Amino acid sequence: MPSIISLGATDMWTESAIQQHQLGAMGETCDGRIFRYAQMGEAVTMGYMTQSPAIDSATIKMSVTTAAAIGSKKIIFTHAATTSTANEYAEGYVTVCYGTGIGQTLKITSHLAYGSGETSCELHLEDALIVALDTTSRISFAHNPWNGVLMDTSVVTCPTGGAIRAFTTQYYGWLQTRGVFGAFAHSAGVAGVPVICDATTAGAVDDCTDDLVQWKLGYFIQAGEASYAHPIYLNID
Repeated sequence: MPSIISLGATDMWTESAIQQHQLGAMGETCDGRIFRYAQMGEAVTMGYMTQSPAIDSATIKMSVTTAAAIGSKKIIFTHAATTSTANEYAEGYVTVCYGTGIGQTLKITSHLAYGSGETSCELHLEDALIVALDTTSRISFAHNPWNGVLMDTSVVTCPTGGAIRAFTTQYYGWLQTRGVFGAFAHSAGVAGVPVICDATTAGAVDDCTDDLVQWKLGYFIQAGEASYAHPIYLNID
C-alpha cells in the first residue's frame, strides 16, 4: 500500500459503516489537498472542524507486571482505576513513560476489555519492543487521533481535520487537513490571520488571539463575517 493514498473524484465525498483504511491514513487529491481517514465519534456537520477525543487521564503511569524481552509484541500490566472496552486503543499507541525502556512509543493491534484495577492484562502490539521492560516500567495509552473524532471547542488534544460533507456517528470517511476548506466561522475573520478552533461553538473556527498558546489550524484567506462559512487554508498536515 502506498504511504499516501491517491483519492479519486468521489473518494473523499463518501462515508461507510465499514472501515476501509487504517485510521489516520493520508490521502491526497490531484490538486494537492490532503485528507486523513477517520471514524466519527459523533455526527459531524459539513464545514466544521474536528479534533481527537480527550485521553482518560487514568490511563497513564500503569505498572508493567511481567518482564518483556526485546522483540516481544506483548505487554502484561495492571490496568488503571477505570474501564476500557475491547480494542478501544487498537490502532492507537502505548508509551513507556517511566522506568526501564522509557521513551518507546509502540502501535497497538488489539486488547480485551479491561476492568478497573484489573491485573494480568495483556496488550498486543504491532511494533516490537526495542528495549526490554521490567517491573519498574510504566506505560500510558493514547487513542489513534482519528479514532472517534468530535466537534469540540478549543483544541485540547490535536486537530484532526475539517468535514467536507456531513458524517454519521460511528461511520468512517476522509477529513481535510490541508488546502482550501470552507469553515464555519463563529466570529469575523481577517485575511492572513491564523485560524483556531472557537472557544464556544463546537467545530467552528475563530481568529487567533494569542499566538503563543493557541493551536493554529491554518489561515484565513478571505476576510469574512460571523456565522458564515469562509475559505481558509488548512495546514494541519
